[in-house]
Amino acid sequence: MNNQEIIDDSAEVFIGTYNRFPAVMVEGNGCRLTDADGREYLDFLSGIAVCALGHAHPAVTRAVCEQAGRLLHVSNLFYTAPQSRLARLLVDNSFADKVFFANSGAEANEAAIKLARKFSAPGRYEIISLEGSFHGRTLATIAATGQAKFQEGFEPMPEGFVTAPFADLEALEKAITPATCAILCEPLQGESGVRPLRREYLRGIRQLCDQHHLLLIFDEIQVGMGRTGSLFAYEQLGVTPDIMTLAKAIGNGLPLGAMLTTNKIAAAFTPGSHASTFGGNPVACAAGVAIMETMLKPGFFDQVNKTGKYLSTGLTALTEQFPHLAAGVRGAGLIQALILTPAGCEQGVDMVNKLFRRGVLANFAGSRVLRFIPPLIVSEAEIDKMLTVLNQVLKETKTD
Repeated sequence: MNNQEIIDDSAEVFIGTYNRFPAVMVEGNGCRLTDADGREYLDFLSGIAVCALGHAHPAVTRAVCEQAGRLLHVSNLFYTAPQSRLARLLVDNSFADKVFFANSGAEANEAAIKLARKFSAPGRYEIISLEGSFHGRTLATIAATGQAKFQEGFEPMPEGFVTAPFADLEALEKAITPATCAILCEPLQGESGVRPLRREYLRGIRQLCDQHHLLLIFDEIQVGMGRTGSLFAYEQLGVTPDIMTLAKAIGNGLPLGAMLTTNKIAAAFTPGSHASTFGGNPVACAAGVAIMETMLKPGFFDQVNKTGKYLSTGLTALTEQFPHLAAGVRGAGLIQALILTPAGCEQGVDMVNKLFRRGVLANFAGSRVLRFIPPLIVSEAEIDKMLTVLNQVLKETKTD
């Protein structure tokens, strides 16, 4: 079947929750995808920051196939070797002592929310998050998400969630009450337009948490697992959270999420407190082990930082060439954004569609930036090709 045949059939059976590109992806290799019509695309979206090692990475493919031929699932009533190995790798390479495995970022954040409440004193249940944040699609995680558009139509929201203004430490402190138990934030907000939180601000949040005996939860679902140029984003910030959540790249496309914390906090969860039927599935964890072992090899993050700088420099050159459309560049490692001017923002969706038609995948994030999140194995030659196509698109973009 070709693209249109599969799209037509899909339209009859799917609930309309997605605005999809008119392509049916059937194969991937490295930073390339191929659709059902045989057309190739350069992937600077990575399944929304998921395929960190690209498509069909040999180590991941081998690990998944070997584990699938041995054991698919037994539930968490039993131990499995891939789950234990991945947990050990996470603990040995982070601040954490303990891990809970889930299937997604939303589930990892749900676990963090529940743990923060259970650990805290009676009557302390409120969690403060930031304007512009995104923490998932469950009721609790959209309540924690600081964007009203994700909450519309699902009211009333679960109580116990407070949103503070972005990057305003004084306002954040005023939001703390005797009922507050934690502050939840992303070190860099991906969905609202690739907005990094300044080190000084994050350090101020850490100080507020210490002062008021609150837990600091870092949502590293999009920026963890190498995306910013280190295994975890917090490592670059001089700020250590009490709880950290991961997903997306930890499974390179398989459903896997994780919540990490310290021994003291983890002790609040006992058998029956929280659970997941599929969390830490052996096949997903086998992939996670292969991903971790690949990323921890010498030189991997040096290369991510090198190509990240190369991408940032290339985007910056375009802002100088097209100042009426592009106002700057921001990001870290290989999550980079071309900040659009008001005139450029009006054309953002059209720019992404033009890139798609020319075989480059990216997206318009937060209605303000073009976001580029390629696999961490992207080459400078592939970045050059993307920049050439983007240059063509910007040249063709007309503003009033």
